[in-house]
Amino acid sequence: MAAQAERSLHSSARTYSLEGTLRALYGFIALAAVVVGVLGLLRGSWPRRVLESWINIHALFGLLLCGLVLARCRWCVKHSPRMPPADINELTRHLSRIVYLFLYVVIGVREVIGVVNALWHGGSVDFNLFDERSRNGPDYDGFDLRDDLQLFIGSVIVALVFVRALTCRLWLCSMELAAHAETAPEVDPGRAAKFPATEHLIKGHRIK
Repeated sequence: MAAQAERSLHSSARTYSLEGTLRALYGFIALAAVVVGVLGLLRGSWPRRVLESWINIHALFGLLLCGLVLARCRWCVKHSPRMPPADINELTRHLSRIVYLFLYVVIGVREVIGVVNALWHGGSVDFNLFDERSRNGPDYDGFDLRDDLQLFIGSVIVALVFVRALTCRLWLCSMELAAHAETAPEVDPGRAAKFPATEHLIKGHRIK
C-alpha cells in the first residue's frame, strides 16, 4: 500500500513538473512572438536586420501566433476531451481573443518605443504606423508587400483563419461522436448483469 502511494506521489510530481515546463515554454514563445511582432514594425533596427537575414520576420510572427494557438487549443482539448458544440464556440472566441491580444500588445509596445525614442532624441512623436510609401493619399496604390503594417495585419489574419480551421475540425469530430453515441445500441440491464463485458465494450464504442 505504501509503495503504491509512493508511486502515485512520484507520478503526480512528474506530471506537475511537465506542466510547469510546458507553461514556461508557452510563456517563452509568447514573449518571442511579441518581440518579433514589434521588430516587424521597427524598420531599420539592427535586430530586425539580423533576424531578416535568416527568415522573413512577418512569416515568423505568423508561425509563432499559429503555434501558440495550436498549443492552447491542445491544452483545452486535453482538459475537456468531450466538448459539446457550445464549448467549441467558446473555444473559438477564446483563441481569437489570444490573437487579438497579441495584436494590441505589439502595437502598444511599438507606440511606447516610438514615444521613448522621440523623447530621448528630442524629435516629434509620430503615432502613424504606416510606412512612408503608404502616406501618399490618393496616389497610394493599395496593398504593398513592402509595407510592414499591412504584412503584420496579414499575419494576424492568417492566425485567425487557423483558429477557425482548428475549431471547425473539433466541431466536426464532436458531431461525429454525438452521432455514434445516438446510434449505439442500448444495453438491457438484466443482460448487462449476466454479461458485464458486453456493457464495457458498448461503453468503449460510445467513447470512441
